[in-house]
Amino acid sequence: MAFGVLLTDEGVAELGTTLKDYLSDGPSGKFLPCKEASPDRSFFHLISEARNAEGAMVEVELYIPNRYIKLVMSGLERKHMGFL
Repeated sequence: MAFGVLLTDEGVAELGTTLKDYLSDGPSGKFLPCKEASPDRSFFHLISEARNAEGAMVEVELYIPNRYIKLVMSGLERKHMGFL
């Protein structure tokens, strides 16, 4: 299962610099490709992957305030999500 988490404009403005290694661009805006995404009270708990300075893939847990999440979409594979 793959998740795409589309951020609000406010979320990109506030968190874009911090999340630059994890964010991707799509036709609908900046999004986070994730392995897991679930609401957890006032935050979304996300598990994402990115390349570290040595080029290895690393998995990270992110907690993003709900107000910065515009849409969460899931699919069997990333290519099945329309806004990506």
